[in-house]
Amino acid sequence: MRYSGTDRRAVEFMLELARKFYKYVDSGNLNVTYIATELFRDVKKFLNDPDPYKEIKHEANRNGMRLYSELKEVMSSLSPRDKLIIAAKTALLGNSIDLGVSGYEPPDTRELASMVSEVEVVGISEIEVLEDVSGKTIIYLLDNCGEAALDKVLAEELRRRGAHVVAVVKSGSFQNDVTVSDVSDLQLHESFDDIIESGTDGSSIFIGELSSDLRSYLKQADLIVSKGMAHYEYLSDFEVSAGTTVMYMLRAKCDPIARNLGVSKNDYVIRRASIDIKKFI
Repeated sequence: MRYSGTDRRAVEFMLELARKFYKYVDSGNLNVTYIATELFRDVKKFLNDPDPYKEIKHEANRNGMRLYSELKEVMSSLSPRDKLIIAAKTALLGNSIDLGVSGYEPPDTRELASMVSEVEVVGISEIEVLEDVSGKTIIYLLDNCGEAALDKVLAEELRRRGAHVVAVVKSGSFQNDVTVSDVSDLQLHESFDDIIESGTDGSSIFIGELSSDLRSYLKQADLIVSKGMAHYEYLSDFEVSAGTTVMYMLRAKCDPIARNLGVSKNDYVIRRASIDIKKFI
């Protein structure tokens, strides 16, 4: 079989990525969030495309916004306690929409709305931290496109309870994550009090790359809602016995994360912890 010049370049590039990955591992740098970010930056350069998932992201956002409208109607008839539970489950279900997990098949977005009330969540009792948030500043770390439309349901419930909710979006693309260019598609300004950029195209909020706005907000944060596996992988390295409260909300879509959390693969998880926010300032 003969390969075209384009095919050969692609194969050579993949080999180069494999070599680079090996160097990271061999050096002892096993922080997968850093590694994934650096390799994806290389992919963008190779493709000469700053946002390779752009069209897929737009589609996910459109589907997510349709679900958001459906779920808003469901929410209107619930009691205050049930509204919070359903809003949290809605946000968790959104984390199923992830194109960056090898071999993972997300559910049909048309099925998500009917799944909300039935989904079981490991650590659902941790939702108590969201019950009394009046006057508090909540930093909400968004994750994937499509998913963020469902995060709007929870953000609006938190605002209804008196919280000041700040959405954090990426300044550049990382896989199918929400960036500043997706804000309009998702109508985020209607659901959050403020929207700020992370300052980075990294898979999480890397300390050395934070925007000044995010640094400022982190100083005053009462609570951080952290969506998705990448934020968990990064922020869990800064956990302390007492500090700024962080609430991880994710679906454990791979075996390593499931093992680390002590849950089964594909479980929906809420986990509360404390992180040393001073290391970010």
